[in-house]
Amino acid sequence: MCELGEKLREARERRGLSLGEAARQLALKAEVLEALEECRFERLPEPALARGYLRRYALLLGLDPGPLLALYPSAPSLPPPAPPRPRRALWPWLPALALPGGLVYAGFLLWPRPPEKVVELPPPPPPEAPSRYTLRVQSDPPGARVYLDGFYLGQTPLETPPLEGGERVLRLERPGYAPLERRILLDRNLSLSLALTPEKPPPQEAAEEAPANKLVLKVEGRSWLRVTRGGERLYEGIPEVGSELVFDLPVEVRSGNPGAVRVILGGKDLGPMGEPGIPVTRRYP
Repeated sequence: MCELGEKLREARERRGLSLGEAARQLALKAEVLEALEECRFERLPEPALARGYLRRYALLLGLDPGPLLALYPSAPSLPPPAPPRPRRALWPWLPALALPGGLVYAGFLLWPRPPEKVVELPPPPPPEAPSRYTLRVQSDPPGARVYLDGFYLGQTPLETPPLEGGERVLRLERPGYAPLERRILLDRNLSLSLALTPEKPPPQEAAEEAPANKLVLKVEGRSWLRVTRGGERLYEGIPEVGSELVFDLPVEVRSGNPGAVRVILGGKDLGPMGEPGIPVTRRYP
């Protein structure tokens, strides 16, 4: 384990989080966080994405991302080459053939031959660096989670750092809408605008029924929540996905995964409380 991995693991254990719990709050696979803590960088996606995951993990653990990003290698190390296989023993009669074979070869070398023409071949060209392109994604409605080849990038509208070109798998997910998956060819800077299909009535319809002096928290994914008013703690825990929590105003809300909590204030849908996996505290109203 390297210095980077030790800092991440120690910070996670101080907060009492397992790898699985941290991965759920960040909407990432546990294998990604495990690879960061074990410094197995060859298991991570391209550096542009992996450094983004490292930054979000550091913020979740209450660490400054800057020094940790400085420890992340510019190019992931590859596993050491396999040791050479031992050679099999030669046949015992092979040395007996070495003497006559050597005499024949010596005669071949001493026999006069015409001068040979030496042809110099040009050096091979250096390998081309992989082409990189940016990807812009918009969705209707916005706020959809964007995954590329199974790795989380962020929420729409989204513009990525330069990514390696080639055929990639793009997936959009948003609670209440059918997941949208599409194969794309990233051979140039690409801009996509995608419409999602609702699976149930839009959240705005339910929001209109909420009382004007109430705060409704719709839990659309796993998230730790704490709700207080002054010095009084009204709620703390991990509510069931799909449930709704209703509170009189004013209140202060802290969420460990605000992208999974939809806020309805006074009958108006304000959308997700924040970015997935980045803890935030907000006061309402």
